[in-house]
Amino acid sequence: MFFHEMNEVSGAIARWLEQNRRTDRTLAVVLSVLALGTGVAVFILATLVIYFILAVFYGALAHSVSWLGPVAFGLTAAIFAFYIKGRYDERQLVLDPTGLWIFKDIASVGPRLLREGLRQARRYGQLGELNVTACARALTYLAAQNKAVTWQELMRHAGQIPWPRLREQLSLLDGVLFLGEDADRVTLMDPFRLRLRWMLKQEHPADPAPQPSRPEPEPGPQVLPVNEPERLSPYEILGLSPSASVLEIKTAYRKRVKECHPDLFAGMDHHAVALAERWTTALNAAYATLNPRPKGRQR
Repeated sequence: MFFHEMNEVSGAIARWLEQNRRTDRTLAVVLSVLALGTGVAVFILATLVIYFILAVFYGALAHSVSWLGPVAFGLTAAIFAFYIKGRYDERQLVLDPTGLWIFKDIASVGPRLLREGLRQARRYGQLGELNVTACARALTYLAAQNKAVTWQELMRHAGQIPWPRLREQLSLLDGVLFLGEDADRVTLMDPFRLRLRWMLKQEHPADPAPQPSRPEPEPGPQVLPVNEPERLSPYEILGLSPSASVLEIKTAYRKRVKECHPDLFAGMDHHAVALAERWTTALNAAYATLNPRPKGRQR
């Protein structure tokens, strides 16, 4: 009965999605403007510093040397391009055993700001194209499952747009997990699932709690219990690809940990709070694995 009434009961989730979309778009545009503006300011400052160094080196402070400006600009642009296009591995920067990591870190500030500004601008556009109805149907179906489902099964029950597009849009939601090497199975973080079920229950208090559509299979190599976050890989639990940068790892970690914040489970039972704490521990472990810190920089 629950799935036959999916269009009706997904209204609460749709309203929640729309509200969050507006909030996230506002935040994305603010962060994009701040990051891009600061990145440009750092670029100008770096150009002036390089210009001054070249002028001192060539003894040109008292003389006008027309070529110093273009050279300083070109060197700064080359440094920024190295960090932006080359996607310099910041984990290697952090773990650099030499004392040069400080200078490398300073040199990468501007490029990282510009890259983050562009990422936020892209996120703003993606959120603007979010199909709230399709995502609400998908979340409603996933909330009723106690296991990961294949993308084919999800499309049969909640597909309104092509899978690549639905996957891209679901990936914008911090509580959705894609499992497997090919990310061909979909599930929800348990704290996020409980929040969605709570929304549905609040809107339809007389309806029974969502139940799985079929008996759960025994856990096997292709079916991981989603209530055991410790068994998920660090990239799976954080929703990242193996090529993710340190900034992307930090951003994903902070967003997912917020999904487990105790304040989100006010009014729910102790089981929900304990589950959120368990996922927080697993997220902390995944973050520590993907973003290791040398002993000398633990503070």
